[in-house]
Amino acid sequence: MTKIFIEAENNKTSEYHFLRTIINIFFPKKEVVFIFMKGIGNLYNETILNQIRLAQEIGEQVIVFADADTEDKGAGYEKRKADIEHGMAVHNVSFQYFLYPNNQNDGDVEVLMENAARRDLHSIFFDCFEDYEKCISSVRNDLGEPKYNVPNLKGKLHTYMAAQKLPRKLCNRFGSGDWLFDNKDYWNLDVEPLQSLKAFLAVNLK
Repeated sequence: MTKIFIEAENNKTSEYHFLRTIINIFFPKKEVVFIFMKGIGNLYNETILNQIRLAQEIGEQVIVFADADTEDKGAGYEKRKADIEHGMAVHNVSFQYFLYPNNQNDGDVEVLMENAARRDLHSIFFDCFEDYEKCISSVRNDLGEPKYNVPNLKGKLHTYMAAQKLPRKLCNRFGSGDWLFDNKDYWNLDVEPLQSLKAFLAVNLK
């Protein structure tokens, strides 16, 4: 049994469904339970620490997933890694962890999702959307400041799936936070950028 601690709020989030799908497809015999931290800032709060310690006391594996994020968000791979290591030392706890996107670069889980998106099948969508991003980012107000918000990567990928003409049964899944990561019409989970994540899971899922 492996307890997987992730930043997501609950099981109706794209991060949960992305990781859950990868485990279901590539590690179907592994038994896992997800714990939702509701943000990396809660990793070392009393509730999460108690769950980590209890799991380890009864012989369960504990792994943590978090976004490395970027320097402009006050983080980045090196800082996030240092913060997690410092927290483990301060709280006398130890666990394996993976920082999206690849345990060595800045970024987040959406970077992996974008790499897995079937741009080869939906190139027109991505070309049009990226033209839209360039267009609205160039608009300035009277003070010379950006007039519009440019969608972040999560917003872009949500729009990618929202734009698809889905059958009703798939619409229901999408509406529950499941971006249909198991559907090869929209995602390719065999792409090279996902290999570091899968290699980590291969070693650390018990």
